[in-house]
Amino acid sequence: MISKRVSYICDDNLINQCNRLPAVAGRASMVHKLIDSYGLTKSLKIVRPTFASYHDLRKFHSELYVDYLKSIKEIDDDYMANAEDEEHGIGYDCPPVSNMFDLVSTIAGASITAARCLVFGIADVAINWCGGWHHAQRFAADGFCYINDIVLAIETLQQKFHNILYIDLDIHHGNGVQDAYNLSKSVFTLSFHKYEPGFYPGTGGLDDIGLLSGKGYSCNFPLHAWYSDETIDYAFGQIFPDVFKKFKPDAIVVQCGADALAHDPQGGAKLTTHGYHSCLTKIIDMDKPVLVLGGGGYKFPNAARLWTSLTALLLGVSLDENIPEHDYWTQYGPDYTLVVEPMLTKDTNKKDYLDQCINIIKENLNYINIKPLEAPTLKEKKNDLESCDKKAQTDSIFKRFKSNLTKNQNNDMTQLDVYEFLE
Repeated sequence: MISKRVSYICDDNLINQCNRLPAVAGRASMVHKLIDSYGLTKSLKIVRPTFASYHDLRKFHSELYVDYLKSIKEIDDDYMANAEDEEHGIGYDCPPVSNMFDLVSTIAGASITAARCLVFGIADVAINWCGGWHHAQRFAADGFCYINDIVLAIETLQQKFHNILYIDLDIHHGNGVQDAYNLSKSVFTLSFHKYEPGFYPGTGGLDDIGLLSGKGYSCNFPLHAWYSDETIDYAFGQIFPDVFKKFKPDAIVVQCGADALAHDPQGGAKLTTHGYHSCLTKIIDMDKPVLVLGGGGYKFPNAARLWTSLTALLLGVSLDENIPEHDYWTQYGPDYTLVVEPMLTKDTNKKDYLDQCINIIKENLNYINIKPLEAPTLKEKKNDLESCDKKAQTDSIFKRFKSNLTKNQNNDMTQLDVYEFLE
């Protein structure tokens, strides 16, 4: 795999805020501590995230929804969701959280910061394991997701990169991201997920390929239960190269939801880290700027195992299978290794079914008609709510950033405070 400059978006506030997410409470600390225990942070450019502003969030989410999030302050333990909460998707799977705007601003800001690292060219790969919340809709929360940081990151990337390929490896279909770009020809959404009656969110069938002007620019590979490393490797290997060749992306966003791993309580697949490694290696080998995000993953030790091993893969580093002793070491018993134990459950995806899906998907790719286009300059698209800095301001920011980066490198520092430069 080609050697890459890798930025890692992280600070204490991001970790603490993500630890407050009800569905994954405490997971962020476990992930970061395992990455740090292997010494990987010494090889990463650690970038402090900015906060997403009200106007940043409005680039996708509605004014009513963002205003509603701002209104949520202190929430008691016995709080009962009311009609207004339910109207905005707050309730059973997305319970209200105190100081909601601080939470979503932090999460979204981290993914926007990661995207800006690619826009400004200071990294080839940018990682935000606290991001990847692909179900949130324009008007409401959905499926454990309060904010769609992925869409906001893609909007940021399009300041520089015209064609964005979004790839979703979570076990659940990335409905929120696809819905955002159903009419778009500049964002292609590609999702590999479990698709069975009664399984959330119930979208992402073979015929779900986008609408009107965006027809053919969404691709879904619906998999049956207990799909394995061999299945995802075969399906991804058959489809991804064709999508890449046909769509010609300028940058790639990949959501690495860990809930397709074996033994995940919200899953129903049987992947190990090898299945994810295979997909990510193929993506990185295309030599395009890549934004890497987290997502689902509800057996926290396994999510930490996966994202630590993927971080090492991106750095080109080999890890000892024996997990170093650290604050969460006891959570990795009984073997205390990086290995995600495989399952004996039978993969229900037969090759005939996979080949049928592959043939239909390849036929659907004929809808794609890409004309050569110059990538946009570093400015917002016309439909954005606020204008971007003028070219002179952008050049000034970039020069200051590069100057500061050089100083940090001369001081042998790995942590960068990019708030001033990427605001």
